Amino acid sequence: MNKKRVVVTGLGIISPLGVNFSTSWKNLIDGKCGVVVLKDISFSKLPCKVAACIPNKDEIIKSYFSKNEIKNTSPATMLGLIAAEEALASAKWKPDDKHSKQETGVCVGMGMVDLTNVCDTNEALQIGYNRVSPYFVPRILTNMAAGQISIRYGFQGPNHSVSTACATGAHAIGDGFKFIQQGYAKVMVCGGAEACINPLSIAGFSRLRALSTSFNESPSQASRPFDKHHDGFVMGEGHHGVYQ
Repeated sequence: MNKKRVVVTGLGIISPLGVNFSTSWKNLIDGKCGVVVLKDISFSKLPCKVAACIPNKDEIIKSYFSKNEIKNTSPATMLGLIAAEEALASAKWKPDDKHSKQETGVCVGMGMVDLTNVCDTNEALQIGYNRVSPYFVPRILTNMAAGQISIRYGFQGPNHSVSTACATGAHAIGDGFKFIQQGYAKVMVCGGAEACINPLSIAGFSRLRALSTSFNESPSQASRPFDKHHDGFVMGEGHHGVYQ
C-alpha cells in the first residue's frame, strides 16, 4: 500500500489562553500563563489549589448552545464542538455532497469524564430511579465529542476516539494521520477535549502525588516540567482541533 502524504490545513482551539487559535497562539508566544488559583471553597482543603481554567467558560458555552444542549451534553464535548467549528472554518471544509462526507472522519479523544456529573447522578439515584437523566450515559462517554462532531456535520468516515491520559490529544492526532496515510479517509478532524477541573479530580491526582502543590500562591510558576524544582503537573481544560 502506498502511504499518502498528510498535511494540516486547519486549526481550532479553545483554551485557558484564548477562545480561538489566533488568541491562544499570540498569548502563548507572548509568554502569558493560563494557570490560576482555584478560589471556590470546595478546593480550600486540597493540597493543590491551581489549574488552567478557561476564563468565562460558562458564558462562552451559553453563547454557542441552547439550554437543552447544555443540559444534555458534557462540557468537554461542547468545547470539542466549538474548536471543531473553528478548525473546519479555517480549512474551508464543510462539504454538502455525500461522497466528501463519506471521506471525512473524526478522531477526537477525551482523557477523563466529568466526575461531578457522576457524583451528582449517584445522589439523584438515592432519591429515586426516575431522577437519573436519560442523558447521563451520553454525558460521560469519552467518545461523545467525536460522535457529536460527526453528527453535526454529517461526516460518515471513520469515527474514532482514544483515552490515554495526558497523551490523548497527541494520540488522536497520530491515529487520524494513520487513517489518511493508509487510505481509510481523505480528511480527518482530530484533537483532544477535556473539562474535568473539580474537587474530586484534583483530590484524586493529588493523592497520586501527581499535581503541583508548592505554587498555590504563585500559579504562574506551577507548571515547570523541565525545571529541577518541578513538583507535579497542572490540570487544565479545553480542546484543540486539527484538520488533516
